[in-house]
Amino acid sequence: MNHFSVNLMPSHFRDYNEHSSLPAHDLILRPLLLFATDCYVYGIQKNSELLQQCSHILISTRNKYKVDLNQEAIKGYEQLWNVTGWGRGSIVIVMGLEQFENLDILSYCYDPDILDNPNTGESIAAVRYSKDMAKQGKVALCLSASNGIEWMNIYASDDVLEKLYVRATKECLDSYSDTIYKPQKSKGNCLNNTFRYR
Repeated sequence: MNHFSVNLMPSHFRDYNEHSSLPAHDLILRPLLLFATDCYVYGIQKNSELLQQCSHILISTRNKYKVDLNQEAIKGYEQLWNVTGWGRGSIVIVMGLEQFENLDILSYCYDPDILDNPNTGESIAAVRYSKDMAKQGKVALCLSASNGIEWMNIYASDDVLEKLYVRATKECLDSYSDTIYKPQKSKGNCLNNTFRYR
C-alpha cells in the first residue's frame, strides 16, 4: 500500500456548482494550505479561462503551476479546486509528516478506502511526484483531476501510511450519517447552497 483515499464530501453530494464555496474548502483545504510546503496544479491548458481566472495565484514551473501559498488561494478561486471532468489535472499538496499529523482534517473527511489503481482519475506526473515526496518522508495529498474536490489520495512512506489509514478509519465520517453537507430548506421548499457546520 503506497496510498489510500478519503472523500472530501459525502458520496450522495455530487450536484454542486463549480464556483460555489463548499465546507471542504475551509474545513480541509485551508488548514492543508496553511501548513503546506508546496502545492502544484497539473494539466491546466495555457489559454484556458480557468488559468486566466487564477493567474494571480499560479506560477508557471516545468509543465505545471505552483500555487502561491503566500496569498489567498481559495476564496475567489473555488472553481480551481472544484472543477471536474479534467477541466484541470490533479492538484498535489505537500507537507511534513508532523504538520499533517497535527491537523484535524480527517474528522471532516469521509469513507477511507484503498484503491487498486492510484492512476484512475489522476495526472500521471502528479502521481509520480506524490510517490517521490512520500519516499522523502513527506505527506502528499493528491486531489482528483476527474472528480475535483470529491476525493483525495494520501501518499506517505509505507510504515507511516498504515498508521494514517488506521487513524482515518477511526476518525473519518460515514457518508450516510453526514450532517455537514445537509442543505437547508429555503422558502418555497427549494434547496439552496447553504451548509450546516458542526
